[in-house]
Amino acid sequence: MRTLFLSTSSNETTKYLESLECLKLGPCEMLRYDSADQTEANMYSRAKESKPDLIVYIGGVYGKQPATSTLARINAKIAPMVHLCSDAADAPWWALLREYHLAGCFTLQVAIDGNLHWPLADSQLTLLTPINPAHFNGTVKPHAEREYVCGWAGNAGSEGGRRRAVLTELMLRNLLRVRMRSGEMDTYDAMCAFLGNCRMSLNISWSGTEQAHQVKGRVIETGLAAGVLLEIKGSPTAQWFTPGVDYLEYSTMDELIEAIKCYELQLPSWGEEMGKRLQARVLAEHHPRVFWGKILERIGLES
Repeated sequence: MRTLFLSTSSNETTKYLESLECLKLGPCEMLRYDSADQTEANMYSRAKESKPDLIVYIGGVYGKQPATSTLARINAKIAPMVHLCSDAADAPWWALLREYHLAGCFTLQVAIDGNLHWPLADSQLTLLTPINPAHFNGTVKPHAEREYVCGWAGNAGSEGGRRRAVLTELMLRNLLRVRMRSGEMDTYDAMCAFLGNCRMSLNISWSGTEQAHQVKGRVIETGLAAGVLLEIKGSPTAQWFTPGVDYLEYSTMDELIEAIKCYELQLPSWGEEMGKRLQARVLAEHHPRVFWGKILERIGLES
């Protein structure tokens, strides 16, 4: 099976391509449709020349995007096209998702933010971020050997936003080790190694606009690292995993602070067990094999 990925230069799409490549179903190719020499016409021509069996589209909601007529033509004439959307629960996306649906741009649209509240949830597919587990090979240590009690891997969010406020408070109390996904962690493997060195990993489920909650890729990454996931109560993570069994919930900043302090002082055995339970469920239920298998089944392609 030959797969073509269509995306922008700014999107972090390599991990999605790698999640399919690791299944060894056939060659995968990336086409950045917003490159300087790219036009709607030659995007169509290059997609046709690739002779794909499947096309995976990962776009944006802001800035210049391919015309719906071009996307619909590719979907109808070249190969079935699947749209992966990491912010489908975020209201700014909703009008575009509906427009894509009405125009026949995609054979299937897949929300990968885990929130079942989006306009096409009943007819399309909702899954969690696919990540190749091989990135965590050799990086996962026993909790007693991990250097950091609690870590955060990601972006700090906007000034004045909820995410930055939580991170700032914990950093001021010296309770959180923060690593941005750029700069000091300039490779994805470096980020995975960092998470494998944290006993606990904090997740803040607000979307970038803070209008919705999401199951972040960080949830899957924490599971693959066998860490204790700290997640806010009310997150859609509870629709996929069991609070108090697979991860720890907190409702307030005080509860979050107390959970980190207790783990730091006691290093309880249940923490390592909880991390392993989350890891086992991620590998069994959200491995790329499961993710892509569901998509291929829905669009009628054999995996």
